[in-house]
Amino acid sequence: MELYFRGGASEVGRSCVELKTEKSTVLFDCGVKLSHEESEYPILDNLNADCVFASHAHLDHTGGIPLLIRKGMVPAIYATEVTKAISKELLRDSIKIAGAEGQDIPYDKADVNKSLNLFRKARYNHPKDFKDFEFEFFNAGHIPGSSTISLNYGGKRVVYTGDTKVSDTDLVKGADLSYTKEDIACLIVESTYGDKNQENREDAEKNFINKIKETLERGGIPLVPVFAVDRSQEILMILNKHDFGVPVYFDGMGRKITRIMLQYPKFLNHPDDLKAAFLNVIEVESKDRPKIIKDIKQNGGIIVSTAGMLEGGPIIPYIHEFMEDPKNSLIFTGYQVEETAGRKLLETGKIEIGEFDIEPKLEIASYQFSAHGEMDELREIVKKANPEVLVIQHGEEEVVKIFKDWAVSQGFNENSVFTPKIGDKIKLTEFLK
Repeated sequence: MELYFRGGASEVGRSCVELKTEKSTVLFDCGVKLSHEESEYPILDNLNADCVFASHAHLDHTGGIPLLIRKGMVPAIYATEVTKAISKELLRDSIKIAGAEGQDIPYDKADVNKSLNLFRKARYNHPKDFKDFEFEFFNAGHIPGSSTISLNYGGKRVVYTGDTKVSDTDLVKGADLSYTKEDIACLIVESTYGDKNQENREDAEKNFINKIKETLERGGIPLVPVFAVDRSQEILMILNKHDFGVPVYFDGMGRKITRIMLQYPKFLNHPDDLKAAFLNVIEVESKDRPKIIKDIKQNGGIIVSTAGMLEGGPIIPYIHEFMEDPKNSLIFTGYQVEETAGRKLLETGKIEIGEFDIEPKLEIASYQFSAHGEMDELREIVKKANPEVLVIQHGEEEVVKIFKDWAVSQGFNENSVFTPKIGDKIKLTEFLK
């Protein structure tokens, strides 16, 4: 039994972990690390995957799946039904965006459609057999349909947390940790926030709302960049709890994703609240954007739009229109991956527009409504799981190291705690009893 880290190791993006035995080869996710310059895909050489477990629909976990088909593979792809539905939209949209931006993408629409035909429905807490193992999906608490996946090889269980969060949010219920009740041979855990706890969510919500009000009171326009999946919906639900006296405009892919989520209410924490929030916004079509911008300038409003890391998307024309007025604000609501435009703006105060780095005059603020577990939650998972082998991935290199140091301080054998990099292999059988 061997693990091979094809992506997502000591980095955030292009998640892809191979687990190989004499009888089967499976992948936990196959994603892409998006960039406005050149996107990065997992190492897929010398691979013939029998099965892919798609933990959730974000492209950093699914965006490489069509590349498997392009390379001649026809794996069974297991995911929850809402994961498939959202993945369908995101994958097709990625083709469209790449074409519009003149980017090369290593697969085409036919590859996407073929991959979608390979998806098979997985249900939470419903074990199934596949070749030499039994697998089971558990709610991971990250986004609607997100999953932690347990593979049982004759009593040797390998658990991949995927992106996970223990506590409830407005949108989804927290992770089901019942998988920790049985012995775990190997736990592969994400570590996005493995080095720190975030701002208390109630405080983050309060401070976010206060910043919206403060911007409006001084005559400004709040711009809220969001991720199409999860953050769009949660921000709408938070805003809908308050009456700001101005409309909320909703632009981008998040509109379509919200409609999909509402078709699968069992994966939502408060489906009626999401429906009410969605009905209360003004949706913006691209053809109407110039008119809407003119209306906002005259009458005010709150703009919620993709993309959450400023890597393209309809948020960009709004930034162009409103960045020169210091009364306006740009309010981040989520993690900004290294080397993205959003991360650069937070760290340098500048945004790249065309060939120039521009320092916008509007206020920049950031609040965390992350769908990832914070440090204490991830530590709780590790303690409850108490695996023989702990693999820490899906985190920036310094964060992964801090997480390992903590695990060793808690009594885990240093030789059985791994912080792999891309291309590393671990022969699990050498470390299991």
